[in-house]
Amino acid sequence: MRKIFGVVVFFICFVSLAANPASHSFKTGKLLDVTTEEILMQGTSMRHAIFTVQIGDIVYTLQGKHLVYLKGRDYAEGLIVGDPVQVSIEGNEVFLLRPDGKELKTSILKRERAAAK
Repeated sequence: MRKIFGVVVFFICFVSLAANPASHSFKTGKLLDVTTEEILMQGTSMRHAIFTVQIGDIVYTLQGKHLVYLKGRDYAEGLIVGDPVQVSIEGNEVFLLRPDGKELKTSILKRERAAAK
């Protein structure tokens, strides 16, 4: 009976940890631009969303997911250029918090210092 109880407790703990992934530490940045870029990879043309975000004095150019269809699609994922955006940097991955509360996973293409005004 004790073994069964131990297994059940372990299973409940495991499921609760799997259901609540580690949260990201978000900072406030500014979305400077959203465009698309076409990349030729092994003879296949792929289009990706490109996000430009400024956090402090660093400007990040980020590559979003592969865009299969552009017709009627908001490749900015609801983000508006010029608005503040919540950003979490984890190694080469950057997570942007969309207006609907979901996370948008991107990867860093370039980092540069913001031009002094």
